[in-house]
Amino acid sequence: MNKKIRFWVFLGVSFFLIPAWAFAEIAKADSSNFQQISNLVYGDAPDHRNELDIYLPRKHTKKTPMVVFIHGGFWSKGGKHQLPRPLIDLLVGKMGYSMASINYRFVKKGANKYPTQMDDVSQALQFLSNKADSIGYKKKSFALIGASAGAHLALMYAYANDPKKMTKTVVDIVGPTDLSDSITRGRQGIADAAISYFLGNPDAKAEIARTSSPIFQLTPKTGVPTIIFHGEDDELVDVRQAKNLHAKLSQLGIKTELVLYPKETHEMKKSLSDVFIKTADWLQKVYPIR
Repeated sequence: MNKKIRFWVFLGVSFFLIPAWAFAEIAKADSSNFQQISNLVYGDAPDHRNELDIYLPRKHTKKTPMVVFIHGGFWSKGGKHQLPRPLIDLLVGKMGYSMASINYRFVKKGANKYPTQMDDVSQALQFLSNKADSIGYKKKSFALIGASAGAHLALMYAYANDPKKMTKTVVDIVGPTDLSDSITRGRQGIADAAISYFLGNPDAKAEIARTSSPIFQLTPKTGVPTIIFHGEDDELVDVRQAKNLHAKLSQLGIKTELVLYPKETHEMKKSLSDVFIKTADWLQKVYPIR
């Protein structure tokens, strides 16, 4: 990758490395209220790329809902460690959800092009469902939270790769929804180069650019309740992608909310505490603990 792409990948990787002051509004839970199971292996990819972590409230049962986090990083950097501790404290320690955070294979030069990452997400979620009874949380049922590239994968899984209908809702944080979008593909060459690298095809009009785009996979049958968070000054993923996805969900009669943040960029540094609080509220409405 060129220097510009490496710079933006760094931003994607640092997306959730947030200073503590940003979460003053979130009531911290005592960490003794949850337990962590680390580095469970769900596949045979090298370099720990097929591992995941699970976080459980102390009083978990086979009815405890599971929320799965998919990290960002331009599909080429990052890891399960990017699940923010304040979000674990809020959703697991305070509210009583179970959570998982997954790794997936990185796209590389000449290897692991799309849909490799989608295959890993599907395998990880099936693994989580298979382990639900023995570990103690609800099986065949997930809420997906994705950030940036992870939001793209979460949306693609829900709208195009979930024949068992295990996904009950998606939380999309600054996710790209249209990989053929001429505005995003042409902006300073950065996003265009990253997507071309991911897909293994530089042509924005190629079929794979559409088949890998969540907005084109969304139908009345595949759609699930979706909340979308996006900065209006996002320099990587044009805010119109968020608006277009919200409009299509609304047109199809699928429950959706769009939360926009004026003057926010792709990193969403000033607004993540609000994103997390609104995510908790959304989950209580569409994926409640019973």
